[in-house]
Amino acid sequence: MKNALIAVALLSFSSFSIADTLPFDISIKGKSFAINKSLKLSDIGEGRTKTNFDFQDNNGNKYNFDLKYVKLPDNRSYPGNLDITIRDADGKKLGYLFLANNGVQALKKLGVFGLILDIDGEAVDIQFRFDADKKGTLRVAQLGEERFVQDTLVPKFSFQMIRPVILPETEPGIRSISYKLDNHPYAINYSLLDRDNGMVEFQHNLYDTQGNSQHLLERIYFMADSMETLREAMYAGKYFHKTDGTFKLVFYPAMGQTEPPK
Repeated sequence: MKNALIAVALLSFSSFSIADTLPFDISIKGKSFAINKSLKLSDIGEGRTKTNFDFQDNNGNKYNFDLKYVKLPDNRSYPGNLDITIRDADGKKLGYLFLANNGVQALKKLGVFGLILDIDGEAVDIQFRFDADKKGTLRVAQLGEERFVQDTLVPKFSFQMIRPVILPETEPGIRSISYKLDNHPYAINYSLLDRDNGMVEFQHNLYDTQGNSQHLLERIYFMADSMETLREAMYAGKYFHKTDGTFKLVFYPAMGQTEPPK
């Protein structure tokens, strides 16, 4: 009987998942921005699942950063998501990122991801580093048949475009493809770029195409060290245009996760 009880206790312990709390760095960089912070994030239901702070640029303009790590309903393909919002001093949203994931260890596996926003004409890079020293074995040359799903929604234009895409090689180490938003002066671009140490950077870009040039409004990006990591990424981002309203950008791989890990 004693041995049976010990066996049951060991089995229970082995199936119990210990929640993690991990450190990460966040930087907010641009011509007028130079903010660096070291923070911690816990798994859902633990202590450090919210972060909120005010910051300002070199001209004294004030902004707010808000992060919440929340549980998703059981019928979703991921157990939780990071909910990240950037606002101006009046509380108006400038950018938003919903990053679905399998826990803080999955964020460490992802390593580096971020959001670049146009703020008053300036590109501002909000970058998260859970592991800035990751090394991988992935190359852009391996991804010639990899399919991704591109989903763009602009309510003001009653516009939505959902389509699978395969990224053609545009030059060695780079795969890229762009689509116009019909007759509207905007374009969406997906790009894959080789980076150092066996990493590949995925970029999801929203451009203003008025005039004869492209102007970056928003970029969502992440690093992948393997095909598994690339296929585990799923997000929804929003850019809040001053005149044309909300642009919603959704990404998921065609061979991505369908159920939360057991």
